[in-house]
Amino acid sequence: MARVTKPDSYLPICEVDVAALRERLLAVGEAAWDAEDARKENRFSCFHHTRHIIARFIPSNRDPMAFYATPFWTVWQPLLQPILDRVASHYRLAEPEFPKVMFARLAAKAGIDRHVDGAGSNLLTHKIHVPLVTSEQVWFEVGDARFQLHCGQAYELNNVKPHAVRNDGDTDRIHLIFELFDRSLHSASAEVAH
Repeated sequence: MARVTKPDSYLPICEVDVAALRERLLAVGEAAWDAEDARKENRFSCFHHTRHIIARFIPSNRDPMAFYATPFWTVWQPLLQPILDRVASHYRLAEPEFPKVMFARLAAKAGIDRHVDGAGSNLLTHKIHVPLVTSEQVWFEVGDARFQLHCGQAYELNNVKPHAVRNDGDTDRIHLIFELFDRSLHSASAEVAH
């Protein structure tokens, strides 16, 4: 499977309607957030102030074709799929696939430490962020670039460069984060390998 081309730091992709998803997500209670976060596979020290709800994930971040779905995906797919499909349409992929889909909730007055997502599947997928709850006090850094992401807009971030987030606001920041790739390219490369 071929590596994807990532933006230098970040790239606005398209506007998305997040109203229904945001409303439903804000109704999720603290106990549910804690329970879902306790089940997550991505337990890295840089996320010490971030809780996640995982809908789809790639075990050990290796092969994006080997992803799994959680029960959360089954329940939330009707709200998620239109957003995923709208973003994917801008990439003109023959067979778009979404191996990682999650919500990330960064606590107020906290941050995500500078880190690199590493090798494996991270080199083979586009990393998309869709802010659902944010403020003017939330800043991203990718490489040397410092910027803000706004609700109702999807962005691709270069997650294989050093990046960090700071939430200096009084409310938690929540993003829909997902990855996508062209399944048909993986299938073609697998056939050539045999």
